[in-house]
Amino acid sequence: MTGFDNMGKAISVLGCGWLGFPLAEYLIDNGWSVKGSTTSVEKLAKLDAAGIKPFLLDISKSETLDAHFFNSDFLVVNIPPSSLFRDVETYWPLIKTIEESELTKVIFISSTSVYPSHNQIAYEDDTEIIKDGENALLDIERAFQSADFDTTVIRFGGLVGGVRYPGRFFAAGKELPGANQPVNLIHLDDCIQIIERVLDKDYLGQVFNGVADSHPSRMEFYSLAATLNGQQLLNFNNENEAYKIISNKKTKRLLDISFKHPDLLEMLKDDSLWNRT
Repeated sequence: MTGFDNMGKAISVLGCGWLGFPLAEYLIDNGWSVKGSTTSVEKLAKLDAAGIKPFLLDISKSETLDAHFFNSDFLVVNIPPSSLFRDVETYWPLIKTIEESELTKVIFISSTSVYPSHNQIAYEDDTEIIKDGENALLDIERAFQSADFDTTVIRFGGLVGGVRYPGRFFAAGKELPGANQPVNLIHLDDCIQIIERVLDKDYLGQVFNGVADSHPSRMEFYSLAATLNGQQLLNFNNENEAYKIISNKKTKRLLDISFKHPDLLEMLKDDSLWNRT
């Protein structure tokens, strides 16, 4: 990292999956002491082998919330979305545990799905007019923001990179909606860069959008992805669908960063970024 010496800094990463595991590895390489959690016994050895102190945690089971895991300078809450983990009630034991610990600095990984599609450019403060109970993920964000610790929320767009090759699992021949809808995606490298910069600047109490600069149409983007991957071309319909374009201007300005992969079409062409098999 840049900006300050991270030696001796401790961070806990709650959820060491597609994003959390490479994030933890990156932080270790840059001087952090890292604790990482998983819900799978089988993954504990993988974490340990990577130099991550492993913990078996499941936030839906309060008895697994080991106090030692929360003894860090920072906590990154990175839990993949599911029906269970889109219920704010599931998070109250976790929030209470954090409040009872010495932790005061939390990064909550959220999603741009908090923004409705009204054919608009979406900015971070647009959600202020959304009432409690209208968006489950937004309710969870607010629970963290109102707790007795400092939370920065990062709302990532669609996550791509490595094995997450765009359109890879679209069914061949199936008609797909929204040919002209702009896409809001971000590569793994830039996810890590944004988190790094929040840690580097100690930027707390903020909300940041995480999406690439460019927003090609779904048809343009996924057609190129299919061609480059040797897949059958996708069939899109041209019916107008409501859209949103997520703005990353605040993120770039306040965090003083340039994206590593700002152009999504050029990103697709870089074979080094993908596992296309």
